[in-house]
Amino acid sequence: MRVKESHSQPEDFFGTFFRNPKNNTYGWKPAKAYPPGIEIFQQDTPANNVYFIERGLVKLSCLGSGGHSVIICLRRRHWLLGAPAILLEKPYAYTVTTLLPCFLMTIPAKNFLSLMKINTEFSWQLLRMLSKEIYNHGTKVIALGITPAKERLKKILYEMILEQEPTVLQKQIHIHLPLMHKELAQLIAVTPEHLCRLLREMEQQGIIKRNKGLVVVKDPSVLLKTHT
Repeated sequence: MRVKESHSQPEDFFGTFFRNPKNNTYGWKPAKAYPPGIEIFQQDTPANNVYFIERGLVKLSCLGSGGHSVIICLRRRHWLLGAPAILLEKPYAYTVTTLLPCFLMTIPAKNFLSLMKINTEFSWQLLRMLSKEIYNHGTKVIALGITPAKERLKKILYEMILEQEPTVLQKQIHIHLPLMHKELAQLIAVTPEHLCRLLREMEQQGIIKRNKGLVVVKDPSVLLKTHT
């Protein structure tokens, strides 16, 4: 079977794939709701399932030296979690924790591997997704050397806006920061002290306003201009 050429993003394909009822026959379980703060799976545990984020935001973290947790990245809707571990027959390499209310679909490892063999379009799009992850990791390393920390912070805020209010980008937006201060600092590779300075500077410039755990983005286009 020839794989169709696709210029869409893998996440778009998976969003469409799971809206098709006939694809449930592969062994995917209906989406289950998870509140914030739930560990979906833990680092170094057997990889028994793959998870599809129908909606929500999760963090990937791992234990560093001294037993301290280090955040790796965020994942949002239409991403598959745990697939590399299943394909390589290895334990999960990180811990996944929900940051916002999430709806996740699951499929057992055996069914997932069967799906990979049967549905070539699914396999092709998963390959593109994993390749995108590797590519983005490389560009992220480069960005740490050439992109100002404030721009990296804007990108994180932009991702959170997309998940919390994905269709309302033309007005003032109130977003909840589901990360601890030190985790947000880790994501943009700065110290917590420098993160405080960046947030204060963005407030002084009128880009954001902080109010009781919420960040008010007065004009989301200020964040979007850098990333569109």
